[in-house]
Amino acid sequence: MGRIYAHLMIITAILMHMACSSSKKMTEESISRTLNESELREYNYALTEATKQKLFGNFKQAAALYKKCLDVNPNSDAAAFQLAGIYMMAQDFDTAKKLTRRAVTLAPENYWYKVQLTQLHMIKHEADSAIFIYEDILEKWPEKIEVKFELSRLYSETGKENKALKTLNEIEKENGISEPVSLLKEQIYLKMGKSEQAIAELLALIELAPGEVRYLGVLAELYTTLERKEEAKKTYKEIFEIEPNNGVAQLSMAEFYRLENNPEKQYEYLALAFRNQSLQIDQKMGVMIDFLTNQEKFDENKTRIDSLLTILEIQYPADYRVRTAKADYFSKLERYEEALAEYDEVLKEQKGNYFIWEQAIFIENMLENNEGVYRRASEALNYFNDKPLLFLFKGNAAMQMGNNEEAVKSLEKGLEFADNNLPLTVQFYSMLAEAWQNLEKHERSDEYFEKALQIEPENIMILNNYGYYLSLREVKLDKAEKMSRVTILAEPDNPTYLDTYAWIMYKSGNNQKALEYIEKAVQSGGGGDPEILEHYGDILYAMEREEEAVKYWKKAVEAGNESAELKEKIKQLR
Repeated sequence: MGRIYAHLMIITAILMHMACSSSKKMTEESISRTLNESELREYNYALTEATKQKLFGNFKQAAALYKKCLDVNPNSDAAAFQLAGIYMMAQDFDTAKKLTRRAVTLAPENYWYKVQLTQLHMIKHEADSAIFIYEDILEKWPEKIEVKFELSRLYSETGKENKALKTLNEIEKENGISEPVSLLKEQIYLKMGKSEQAIAELLALIELAPGEVRYLGVLAELYTTLERKEEAKKTYKEIFEIEPNNGVAQLSMAEFYRLENNPEKQYEYLALAFRNQSLQIDQKMGVMIDFLTNQEKFDENKTRIDSLLTILEIQYPADYRVRTAKADYFSKLERYEEALAEYDEVLKEQKGNYFIWEQAIFIENMLENNEGVYRRASEALNYFNDKPLLFLFKGNAAMQMGNNEEAVKSLEKGLEFADNNLPLTVQFYSMLAEAWQNLEKHERSDEYFEKALQIEPENIMILNNYGYYLSLREVKLDKAEKMSRVTILAEPDNPTYLDTYAWIMYKSGNNQKALEYIEKAVQSGGGGDPEILEHYGDILYAMEREEEAVKYWKKAVEAGNESAELKEKIKQLR
């Protein structure tokens, strides 16, 4: 059941007109003392035109005109305040705060200027400063209930619970019991560990409006949190007596039984809520998303989620969100083909939904279906031509399919959109290095490997690949050995990294050390890797252990190594 209630925040945009009118008289008096007639005419024109442009939504032009107002008359509190409002909309809160503080200094009796300044302090998480200004406002305008409420909330957030309660009690004394005040008091009492007082606040609110099931729902949830199960059940019973078909209460009861570890009753109420036509689909989807994103809840309800999805499919056959949830469900169960089928149905109507494209591409990639990744990424780029991940997936798929020229083209284009995302940039650099290596453009390949290592010098996958390619070319073997050594120190049981180090030793002429590390690679799980087995044979052959070399070359062929060169080596020794 929702615990959301209004905080009575004051919206600056609504108040700006009031602020201007309240300061108009004072501003004109100030102008008449400091500006000559020509300056006054220029100022009044700029202020009027700025206000008009702002009302029309032309904020850039309005800002320029307000700045002109301040150039002509630096004492214009109205221009400073209005310009601050534009900077707030642009989320330049530092400049907005400076301008608002200037307005407050120029017109210290203006209520709205001070309110805006407190808002800016809260946006900047400067609660103590906001409290100071609110307290100052209440000294001058003690009747402002909305300020008292906001001050109470800030007191609570900064650990001043007693001051918060005192202020809330003042509001209640002046205006009687009200929902925002009672609910905030309840939360403060809970924060202080005073559960009885929290309950008392809700009971008082219920007494004021006995038929309001929302308050009963909050009370039932509180009892559940406090593990006062019988009182919670009794309160839920009261809700259903008033509204037998209350969908929100049905969801709350389902959660109650989940906490009681009673899955049968939990599902009973979930099914009631999901079939309940009065409950909005957004609320039902909220529950489903919680199941799909919370691993613990997913595991608890794995066998029932399918049934709940079926209920939703019957009720909302045309709603793509239900189908997306079903695809996500299949994906979590690793039923990837079924997930793709659901995503494809969604994409027939939702080609502009980037999330769906991305999920489908991730699954194709997981299935190592390079053609599928390439096809989907290429089509998605027709709708989202600035998404770097699409270029990355397309480029990698093209490379895996042997089209390295297209891979380079896609990766270099995607790199333009990686912006300041350094991990993503490293992935682009790494793949570009691989693609250029495949094209035997070694200088370009090395260039991208170096760029990647400048950002992530300890990236062991890149260190391994770079070192291995250097060894294949038999260049910079000292550098290759140093890079490879980092990888085997980081992961001493990784057969791929051990194989690379062995191969660098072999290329350096250190066959004994090469043999030591290739044996470790095989013992660490590389005994079924056709490339590692071929390397093992090559090292043995270099040590004139020809029979053993042939044995491992044959194992490499059996493991799937179809290299013509390997078969020729075996044939020659025969």
